[in-house]
Amino acid sequence: MQPPCDPVAAVTHPDPYPYYAGLRRRPFQHDEALGLWVAADAEAAAAVLANPACRVRPPAEPIPRPLLGSAVGDLFGRLVRMTDGDAQAYAKRAVAAALDVPPEIVLAEARRRAAALADNRAGLDAFLFALPTHVVGALLGFAANRLPEVADRMRDVVAAIAPDATFEEIRRGHEAAARMVALTETVIGSAGDGLARRLRDVAEREGGIDPVAVTANAVGFLFQARDAGAGLLGNAVAALGARPELRRKAMSDRGLLPGLVQEVLRCDPPAQNTRRFVAEDTEIAGRTLRAGDAVLVVLAAANRDPALNPDPDRFDPARPDRRSLSFGHGRHACPGDAIAAAIAEVGLDALLDRLPDWPERPAGYRPSPNIRIPRFS
Repeated sequence: MQPPCDPVAAVTHPDPYPYYAGLRRRPFQHDEALGLWVAADAEAAAAVLANPACRVRPPAEPIPRPLLGSAVGDLFGRLVRMTDGDAQAYAKRAVAAALDVPPEIVLAEARRRAAALADNRAGLDAFLFALPTHVVGALLGFAANRLPEVADRMRDVVAAIAPDATFEEIRRGHEAAARMVALTETVIGSAGDGLARRLRDVAEREGGIDPVAVTANAVGFLFQARDAGAGLLGNAVAALGARPELRRKAMSDRGLLPGLVQEVLRCDPPAQNTRRFVAEDTEIAGRTLRAGDAVLVVLAAANRDPALNPDPDRFDPARPDRRSLSFGHGRHACPGDAIAAAIAEVGLDALLDRLPDWPERPAGYRPSPNIRIPRFS
């Protein structure tokens, strides 16, 4: 098998981890072909993610140019994960408080959604995308009969934000984003105690985040859940396909599933990399970076750094003191980690009961510069 040609191509390679091991031998280097600095070990990755000069968007382009003037661009520009500075700090606190949902509530909703999707005989690939979107949609406060539309609209929003989106995909994304904002505003204004209303209440109590940003970040919960959730659950399916004995153990002992999901997050995470953009001259790992430089942080390589986890290539659901950068580090660390893991656990539980022929390996991986999502059909 030929190794990937660069760390972006590695995301969709059948087995990128030997290549990532080679990257770690050059933990912070400039890739001339990509025009990016590449942070590949745990120390360099954490240093980039914690450096205040390293932003989530280029300072001169907070919204991708193709999205300017569209509803999907307005939505993108208000997402807490796509902004920096004081406004981001206020919004992040509100988002984190809203996502502090008791685990039993998340698990119960995930079981309801998994059962409903199984009853509709969704194929495996469709199930991977539908489950996280339906669960987060229900937690936000959307009625069950609205969830299929929410999933379809979010598919179009995510497609429009992709770097290689076509004009037609951006047009559909604009329509989908406008519709999602309207639907979410209705949920926020209705009775109930879903995540959307909780986010509004926290924002009003804490201050620093306006109502339009509240709506955008409520939609943002779905944006973050869709592809990353499909990747996490899909990579967990692949992990069990490659390990029949572990799958048999999980069939008889579902208590293995939480540790198994956490080990997938460490060993084969959905977010393989993330980017940062240098706003002012700074130094990282002994190298001088200039304003305008960009950095690719290879989370999947850093997670297998022996300095982070002993014997890092061994897949061990019972691994003690597991450490991972899969949900980020520093001010942009994702506060939805517990919800994402719970959805994947329930999804695996449902598939162990219902999937008649467990795939030994994925048929391939969906095109993406950063999210590893297997496809099985």
